[in-house]
Amino acid sequence: MGCRIRARPPGATKRAPKLPLRRWNVSADDRGLSHTHAALLMVAITVILAILLLLMLLGMIPSWSWAEPPLPPIVITEIVHTDAGTTCASRVYLLNNGSTVYENDCLRAVFYRDGQRFCTISTLNGHRFISSHHIGSQHLKGPGCRSHYWNPGEVMEVNLNNDTLPPGVMVTVEIVDRLTGKVVSKHTVRA
Repeated sequence: MGCRIRARPPGATKRAPKLPLRRWNVSADDRGLSHTHAALLMVAITVILAILLLLMLLGMIPSWSWAEPPLPPIVITEIVHTDAGTTCASRVYLLNNGSTVYENDCLRAVFYRDGQRFCTISTLNGHRFISSHHIGSQHLKGPGCRSHYWNPGEVMEVNLNNDTLPPGVMVTVEIVDRLTGKVVSKHTVRA
């Protein structure tokens, strides 16, 4: 009993056995559903990206921006009208709101009340400041004037003569570089 081996003809390849084809139970309505969802998803993504791009562009163009203008580097944070036993104490608190360290001896402060200049402080260094009621200020206090530098985040208290700033007046402070005469910061608030 011998086995017969059938030889393949030259160039013939081995065939895989035929498997039965699977038929999915997909209705005609369901076949187009993924294409519809894909198209809606692409439209939604495009609209969202267009809105984000528009918001970025509006943020970069200041005249079209809805955001408030940025604060100057030195701002008035508070004006105090009362003191122990005194009314209209007129103390102004200034904050280095920026990221620049200022040499406070190179700065001067010019105060305006309702647009009228009423006080000029020739130096913001607390050790070099000379108190005089003639210039309209009594003293400087706070970490911003204790050393030679006014660091970001430090506050300085300027105690003006009593009854200088009654409640309701517009107070403007200009911080000026004494060496160049350039205005470093200008801020206005209502007392």
